[in-house]
Amino acid sequence: MSTLRTIDDCLSTHDGHLFVEGCDTVKLVQQFGSPLFVLSEDQIRRNVRRFQKAFQDGWPDGPVAVLPAAKANWIPAVQRILADEGCGCDVYSHGELSIALAAGFPHHLISVNGVPKDQAHIHRSIREGVRLTIDSVEEVDVIERAANELGQTAKVRLRLKPAISGFIDHSDFVAEGLVPTDIAAMAYKGGLAFDDVVALGRRILHMENVELVGIHEHHGRHHRSTRFWEEQMKAFARDVGRVCQALGGFQPQELDIGGGFAIPRDPFNAVTHYSEPLQLGALYAISKAMKLLGDEARYKVMARLIDTIVTKPNETPAPSIEAYGEACTRTLRAELPKVGVDTKGLMLQLEPGRSIHGDAGIHLTTVRNIKRLSTPIRWNLVVVDTTEFWFTGGRYEHHLHEYVFANKTDAPMVDKADIIGRSCYGDRLFPTVSIPEVEVGDLFALLDTGAYQEVSMSNFNAMPRPATVLVTGDRATVVRRRETEEDVFQRDVIPEHLRR
Repeated sequence: MSTLRTIDDCLSTHDGHLFVEGCDTVKLVQQFGSPLFVLSEDQIRRNVRRFQKAFQDGWPDGPVAVLPAAKANWIPAVQRILADEGCGCDVYSHGELSIALAAGFPHHLISVNGVPKDQAHIHRSIREGVRLTIDSVEEVDVIERAANELGQTAKVRLRLKPAISGFIDHSDFVAEGLVPTDIAAMAYKGGLAFDDVVALGRRILHMENVELVGIHEHHGRHHRSTRFWEEQMKAFARDVGRVCQALGGFQPQELDIGGGFAIPRDPFNAVTHYSEPLQLGALYAISKAMKLLGDEARYKVMARLIDTIVTKPNETPAPSIEAYGEACTRTLRAELPKVGVDTKGLMLQLEPGRSIHGDAGIHLTTVRNIKRLSTPIRWNLVVVDTTEFWFTGGRYEHHLHEYVFANKTDAPMVDKADIIGRSCYGDRLFPTVSIPEVEVGDLFALLDTGAYQEVSMSNFNAMPRPATVLVTGDRATVVRRRETEEDVFQRDVIPEHLRR
């Protein structure tokens, strides 16, 4: 009898196999090889449309523009999808600007962020008519000179760093300790001091070829709650009002609130347990005390304690796109008029990255080895053909992804193991998680890998990076080919004196 179970909008299981849209992941690996990144075109489009509707419904005052952050997934085919959906693009580097221009985004909806921006990057941005978000004092003179040389008007925004004084819960970005979010956000490099914003604004208002069109902020993914976004919007509105007042009643044409919205299963920092130091300290104390009883007794007790440890991915869903949209727009519409900012005709911009791409992607990897230790403690290792170096973004953010065994989705979980990658580092992808009866050749799927993962891969151990395929309904197409060893070494040069 056929079994069908829906996991989310793009993932389901059929007769024990994981499907992305209409494609069987087992067949995808048979066709394209392992390991493999897989993206759902339909899910990207669904996420974009939900953001557009949720924020436009809450912002009847003026237009809404969704400018997904290219850094989250800058694969050119993906950027073409976003342009096709009417999005703009948030870019950071010269390379990301090249991708955005080639994808066909409207130039006035391309937001160039980042610090520092070199002279060539600024010059090109003005020539192409994209928005420049000023994030350092030193940029302004370069922008003015370039605009005058080109005889074009440079349209710029000033990036604020509002203190989120109403939200002092710990920041998820700081896994090493319980740092208040308002302090963690202020320590980040992005954004200008309030006094600098005002001083630069006054200068720009008197420049012939530089036009101040808006104000920008971006704090990122510090906390997934809507309350964080409400307090962030209050802080942003407060400082926007102070800037406008200091600039003699200046009224911005655009307000950009950045991004940092969580994805539904939200693997962000899920590997961190703030009680862990206490647990490990207790385990260490017990271990030292048991040493007096001899190795056999010590290992017996330790094995019992260790056998109780099972790690689980986050089980509490993050707020929906609609909830984020409602919280942000409601708060801004309430707070901005209080500080003298007219919202009529004001364009609201947002730059979601992870929340556009995250749940549109999975990573497939094959079990290559199984190691089972029975003495002096019981420990299982399931070794797969991927590596943590192909999830650099997630490792930096201490992710713990949801997972399934893609060819055994109906199998009961009967044991536990570490899921280990193939590099010569520890490469502990999943610590002590539940597993079914596992065999070499089984297919392991990491969910929610569509943002920041594939685009942050490295070639550690001189390993060629895997391919990425785009699923559209029941079709799959390579959008980034698998590397060869020749690709890995193509940048290397042997000096003449070392040639043999």
